[in-house]
Amino acid sequence: MMLRVLSLSAGILLSTLGLAAAQNATLVADTISFDGANRLVASGAVEVLYGSTRLKASRVVYDQATDKLSIEGPLTLVDGDTIVVADEAEISQDLRDGVLESARVVLAEQLQLAATEVNRVSGRYTQLYKVAVTSCHVCGADDLPLWQLRAKEIVHDQDARQLYFDSVQLRVLDIPVFYLPKLRLPDPTLDRAAGFLVPSLRTNSQLGTGLKLPYFIPIGDDKDLTLTPYFSSSTATIEFRYRQAFASGDLNVRGALTDDDLVSGQRSYLFADGSFDLGRDYTLSFDIEQTSDDTYLIDYGYNAKDRLDSAISLERVREDDAFDATLTYFKSLRSGEQTSTLPPLVGDLRYTKRLNVRGGTLDLSGDIHAHQRFSGTNAAVQSGATPFSFAPAGRDVTRLSAAALYQKGWVMGGLAIDFDARFGADIYTSGDDLGEADTLSRARPASSITMRYPLAKNTDQATHILEPVLQISWADTLGDTPRNEDSTRSEFDEGNLLSFSRFSGQDAVETGLRTTVGLNYARTGKDGWHYALSAGKSFRADTDDDFAATTGLVSRSSDWLLAAQVKFNDALTLTNRAVVQDDLTFQRNDLRLSYQTTDWRLASSYYWSQADADLPNTDFAELTLDGSYRFDRYWSAQGDLRYDFNEGTAARAGFGVSYENECIVVGAAVSRRFTSSTNLDPTTDFDLTVSLKGFSTGRSRGTMEKSHRCN
Repeated sequence: MMLRVLSLSAGILLSTLGLAAAQNATLVADTISFDGANRLVASGAVEVLYGSTRLKASRVVYDQATDKLSIEGPLTLVDGDTIVVADEAEISQDLRDGVLESARVVLAEQLQLAATEVNRVSGRYTQLYKVAVTSCHVCGADDLPLWQLRAKEIVHDQDARQLYFDSVQLRVLDIPVFYLPKLRLPDPTLDRAAGFLVPSLRTNSQLGTGLKLPYFIPIGDDKDLTLTPYFSSSTATIEFRYRQAFASGDLNVRGALTDDDLVSGQRSYLFADGSFDLGRDYTLSFDIEQTSDDTYLIDYGYNAKDRLDSAISLERVREDDAFDATLTYFKSLRSGEQTSTLPPLVGDLRYTKRLNVRGGTLDLSGDIHAHQRFSGTNAAVQSGATPFSFAPAGRDVTRLSAAALYQKGWVMGGLAIDFDARFGADIYTSGDDLGEADTLSRARPASSITMRYPLAKNTDQATHILEPVLQISWADTLGDTPRNEDSTRSEFDEGNLLSFSRFSGQDAVETGLRTTVGLNYARTGKDGWHYALSAGKSFRADTDDDFAATTGLVSRSSDWLLAAQVKFNDALTLTNRAVVQDDLTFQRNDLRLSYQTTDWRLASSYYWSQADADLPNTDFAELTLDGSYRFDRYWSAQGDLRYDFNEGTAARAGFGVSYENECIVVGAAVSRRFTSSTNLDPTTDFDLTVSLKGFSTGRSRGTMEKSHRCN
């Protein structure tokens, strides 16, 4: 009989909650009884569970005559991302209509809505009266939130996931600061909703003080548009960003239109990029970069590039072959540099096929390269005959190349041997160059053998690896010698120590017999400390005047290439690379440091290179710093610096602070660009952003944060 009463009571109660298939639900209560023929009473820690819905209350009464469910609190109803806490409630049997007194609604653990009365209407709308809204954790009745919205009435549309405010007032520390008669905001469960995003206040030494107010417009589930008006005393600008996702790729477009006091006429920029899968392993990618004038991007902080490159490419990479075709257009924003002589238009087409031959691999490749300058001026040699005195002017070039590379390796008694042999052929055609034949051809045979003898030792504290390296290589060119356009700025580093050619491009080839020696050492410590040291040097039969003096590769005996690295777990990394002459005179040095802990993040580099008489602007010394520090749970600071030792002044500096807790994010930053030119003036920027969390602007810190504040 008791089981029957419990089953019947559960069925009646669950049906009043609007839950189908009541036999799948569970009712738990200390006491279940009938008060007359039409009233069921469950009391003492009442709990109803059905799927993801859970109701807790001290007493539940169902009156069959009125078809009402009376619930005495404190009651808690959890339904997905919504939590309702109230003192008492009277609800219809299907939970679609009802009244909750002194209720508090928590949406997605982010937003709290406290109201004197809550009405449930048609199972979709929730009406709240005399409401206080905040995402700050409120621990008690006397606890004052940092910010809150007070409203006469709020309607929550559960299907549309929108909050509609009537007579809303923003209060900071309970002080009224802003009023709106009507307001609509998305609830925290909605990821994409039309409306205003976080505004920012920007003060610029050239543009004055202005406000940016982004407005987000979703256009279906696969695309959206963001419009950002930017107004100040010196500019009227509209920024835009369009994004669209396709089944086979994605598209991103961003840009701006401006009318300001800095330049006469309208200013604009457009950046767009996309990537699409065409099937059969082919991928189409494109990148468009365009601006109305040379300083627009840096004046408004959109981008610091001084050369724009727009490109379209088609590529396919498979296990045994690779194909890619790229067409690129360059535009210079540098003072004194003309786009017409860059060259602005560059095209490349490449195909490589890999075959397995006699235990090794044979790579067969072909490529076509072409670049065109819009200038009609003929190329000339300014003085002497070195590649660094060549002025390409309007020279146009097409190069057709084919190459074969065979590679095979052996291991003999711990000695690892790698053998490479290659043969290449090039045909050049050129125009607007009176000093060179219209058509040139050459062959490029080369071969090398590399031997490594790695030695390892394990101890209780660390693992040590010592690896001496010896390479003997030979290369030559047969036929004509083309102009060197793509290899005037080469460097000597670990990446090309054992390369066939240390030139950066293909126009110049490092020829002759060459021997390269190297030594690598690495220690991996169980205490977290790791060390690595490398040294390398090349010896050649003849000098090569095609290299710049500061590369360290001109004479028959190259400079020493030295590299060292120290690491401690994932916190500290110190790396130094240098090119050093035999008399210990440095040609180039690059020092990098990174340090990261829970509170600290620091990245720094110092680069120095000696001046080269053959190349302009090679005397270089620069320090960069970029770091942040978290003072506590809420406060953090960020800073960056770029200092030019040649000029004796900072090129750029910035500093910012931010405060973030579970309900608000405040950020303030100031930056200064010190560089100047004929068309660019130094500028200072100040930015301020304030974001109220809870309306899809960021997750709160959750239970841990609440526990920390309320205990």
